[in-house]
Amino acid sequence: MQRVTVIGAGIVGLLTAFELRRRGHRVRLLSEGIAEGASFAAAGMLAPAAEIQYGQGPLWDIMREAGDLHRDLARRLPDAGYRDDSTLVVGRDAADLAALRDLAAVQRSTGAEVRELTGAALHREESALRRGLAGGTLLARDHQVDPRLLAAAVRAALTAETAEHVGPPVEIRCETVTCCDDLSADRIVLAAGLGVPAIDGPHRALDLNLRPVRGDILRLRVPPSLLLPGEENLVAHTVRAIVRGRPVYLVPRADRTLVLGATSREDDLAGTSAGGVLQLLQDAAEILPAVRETELIEVTTRDRPGTPDDLPLLGAVPGDERVIVSTGYHRHGILLSAWAARRTADLIDEIPPDPSTAALLHAVRPHRFTRGAVDDPAAASAPSSTTSAPSSTTSTTEFSVPALEEAR
Repeated sequence: MQRVTVIGAGIVGLLTAFELRRRGHRVRLLSEGIAEGASFAAAGMLAPAAEIQYGQGPLWDIMREAGDLHRDLARRLPDAGYRDDSTLVVGRDAADLAALRDLAAVQRSTGAEVRELTGAALHREESALRRGLAGGTLLARDHQVDPRLLAAAVRAALTAETAEHVGPPVEIRCETVTCCDDLSADRIVLAAGLGVPAIDGPHRALDLNLRPVRGDILRLRVPPSLLLPGEENLVAHTVRAIVRGRPVYLVPRADRTLVLGATSREDDLAGTSAGGVLQLLQDAAEILPAVRETELIEVTTRDRPGTPDDLPLLGAVPGDERVIVSTGYHRHGILLSAWAARRTADLIDEIPPDPSTAALLHAVRPHRFTRGAVDDPAAASAPSSTTSAPSSTTSTTEFSVPALEEAR
């Protein structure tokens, strides 16, 4: 048993503490709040296929493994809001559909299950969708979880006295951490998102290169008058769409609400973008006309921690293995949280990774942007299961297709 302090209580920090307790460690969780940042705003799409982008080969393998790990979590956390409904990806017009079909070829190359659908087939899957849509794809293994329910379920599990947990209940303290040097712990996990660089410690010698990527997300309540007998929501699937080159998504919840998102911007607006909200509503109505008749109940804006290559930062600080950095999960935070928890616990338990995992850990090493940092030659040369792909620029949208890449 080791004494581990986890700093940050978003989904990544919570699940890391959960996994460490499950393995028998004594865990302390320190944070200003519990799942109040990007995790609170997130839609919770577990979409390893839909999130595939060009030139992000290592991320493909990580997302696929993360999706499988969330299926394991769904069995252990039955009240966490997991739903196994598949995902529909819709093209509004012929150009949008052509872009989606190009992306489908990349998705299939990673082993994703992709079924192409005509506009009529889309309408058969979801009768509330607009008639006349160009077409789309069905991603059978892209599911969803409600991050707010997940956070509540994990928090309860951290302190519960059950036979499943080997370690003692986690000590949760709501406080601001300014320095990790004086913390009494065998290992320290920095999972505080954009707040990690502000904490003093050995990681400050690294160039983490984090930046805030702001997202606006809406929540809509569906009135019963819009539903047919037996219907729980306007749609049963998660619906992602390209509308004249712009991405939008609608995620149904069991409480008869829809999560509508999301903008992805790096501007000087500290709060919500009025233009972004307007565009989201207009584009959503292009796909699901009944959106106009729903009740807007919440608008949330949060910053997500991005990196130049869109890969997370995960690994021990070179020269001080006591401190582990776990941040930079960008828009994939909910999906990658289970993977982050597993890999962080493996590092603490000193479990040697297999060659493909070693290659992935090398790709996300926290010192990769630091000039003069020394890498492990064995990890750098380890084979990866992912074929190489052209490098890409930093994404500024929720999911990417060729037409959008060209536009940027």
